[in-house]
Amino acid sequence: MNYRTAFMACTILAAVCTGCDEDSGSVGITDWADIITSSESAYDLHSRSVLLDSVVANSTKSYLGEVYDPETNTSVRAEFLSQFYTIENYSLPAYERIIKNANGELEADSVDVRIYYSNYYGSATNPMKIQVYELDPNHILREDQTYYSDINIDDYLPEGATPLCSKTFTSADYTLPDAERTSSNHYDNVRVRLPQSFGTRILRAAHEHPEWFMNSWQFIHHVCPGLYFKLHSGRGTMLELDVAAMNVYFRYRDAEKDTIYEAVSRFSATPEVIQSTRIQNDGLEALLDPTLPYTYLKSPAGIATEVTLPVDEIFLNHEGDSINRARLILTRLNSSSQDENVLPMPQSLLMVRKQALNAFFRNRQVADGLTSYTTYFDANYNNYTFTNLSVLISTLHQEKLNGMKRYGLTSQQWNDAHPDWNKVVLTPVVITTNTSNQGTTSQTSVTHNFSLTSARLVGGSKPLSIQVIYSSYKR
Repeated sequence: MNYRTAFMACTILAAVCTGCDEDSGSVGITDWADIITSSESAYDLHSRSVLLDSVVANSTKSYLGEVYDPETNTSVRAEFLSQFYTIENYSLPAYERIIKNANGELEADSVDVRIYYSNYYGSATNPMKIQVYELDPNHILREDQTYYSDINIDDYLPEGATPLCSKTFTSADYTLPDAERTSSNHYDNVRVRLPQSFGTRILRAAHEHPEWFMNSWQFIHHVCPGLYFKLHSGRGTMLELDVAAMNVYFRYRDAEKDTIYEAVSRFSATPEVIQSTRIQNDGLEALLDPTLPYTYLKSPAGIATEVTLPVDEIFLNHEGDSINRARLILTRLNSSSQDENVLPMPQSLLMVRKQALNAFFRNRQVADGLTSYTTYFDANYNNYTFTNLSVLISTLHQEKLNGMKRYGLTSQQWNDAHPDWNKVVLTPVVITTNTSNQGTTSQTSVTHNFSLTSARLVGGSKPLSIQVIYSSYKR
C-alpha cells in the first residue's frame, strides 16, 4: 500500500544542478525550463525469521562448547577440526645430536595441543570434556573446497576411529597459580596431552622423510591430516578460539658445549590451512512462528531475518521518477529476560539478496553498496539503519522489466517464476576494515559471525515501513 506522507516541490535551474539516477549514472538537465519535483512516500514491507541450516565456515576463528539461551529456550553446540601449518623446509637438528631413548631410537619426550582463546561465554568454573581424534589420511580436507557449518565429521574420520585422548577442563585454569592465571602476560589456553607415540611418529617422519616437511601440503598429506576436537560432555561454556598449536617436545645436545637443550617443534592452525567449526542448534524451529510481532537474528548459523522489498509498489505511478533515497530502519526489542546469561546482540549486519547469500560468503565478497549492504547497531536509537537502498531497489526493478520483456511475461508471471526476486536476508557478520594513508576506510572481509549473538527485531506479523524519496523532472 502506498501512503503519501509528504509532498515537496522545488525549482532548481539546470545550470546550477545535475540530477543523479542510480540506474544509468548521471542525467544532465539542459533546459532552463526544467524543474525537479520531489516527493516522499512510505510503504509497508514484511519480514520473517528463516533458518540458516548451514553457512560457509570460513571464519579464521573456531568455537568449542555448548551453551543455553534462556531468552529463547534454545541451545547451540560447537566443535571444530583443524589442519596444522609447518614452516617451509622445516628440519630437525642433526640426527646424531638428538637425545635418543634407551634403545637408541628417536623418541619424543611428549606432545600436546594448546588451544588458545581470548574470549569465552558462560561460566568460568563449568567443567567441559573434549575428545581428540586424528582425521582420516585417506580423506583430506581440501583447500579448493568450501566447507559449511553442518560439515559431516564422520566423512573425515577413519572407520572405527577411537579418540587419541580426552581432556576435562574449565575456561579458567585453576591448576595454575593465581598470580600466573591473572597475569597480563597469560594467554588462556586448554592444554591437551596427546600420546607420546603420536609425537614420536612426527619426529621420525621429519628425520626419515624431510621432503614431507617442505610445506604444509606435504605435511598434511603425509604426516598429520589434522585433528577433530569433539565436545564429549558439559554445557554452559563456549570458547572463542584464536589458534591451536601442536607442540612436539624433544631434547638435543649442543655439539660444542656438550649441553643438553630442551626443544619444541610447533605446528599451528593458521589461515594458510583449514579450520572448520561444526554448529548444531536446538530449538530454533519454535522461533519461526509467523504470528510473532518480531523476527530473530541468531548466530552462529542460526536464524536470519528475511525482508520482502515492495519494489512493484515503489515504482507504481513512479515509472519515470528516480529514487533519491530509500531508508529502512529495523528496531531492536529489548530483552524480555532478566537472566544474566542472555546472549549479546549482534553489532553488525549484512543485507544481501536471498538468492546470493551463499555465494557472497563462498566467494569472500565484501558489501558493494549495490546489491549488498552492511550496517552497525546504533545504541543511541536501539536500531539498525540502512540509510539508502535506492540502487538495490532500482536494480531489482530493472531486472524484472528486462526479464518480462525477454520472456514475454506479465508482472504476475515474473513474480510467480521468481519468488525470491525481491527478497533480501539480514544476518549477523564480522566486518574487517582497513584505513589507507589517505584516511579512507574500506572493507577487507565480511564473514559470518560465529560468536554467540541474539536479537529480536520489530517485524513478523507487524509490517515494517520503508521511506522513499523520489525526484522527477518536468518542463
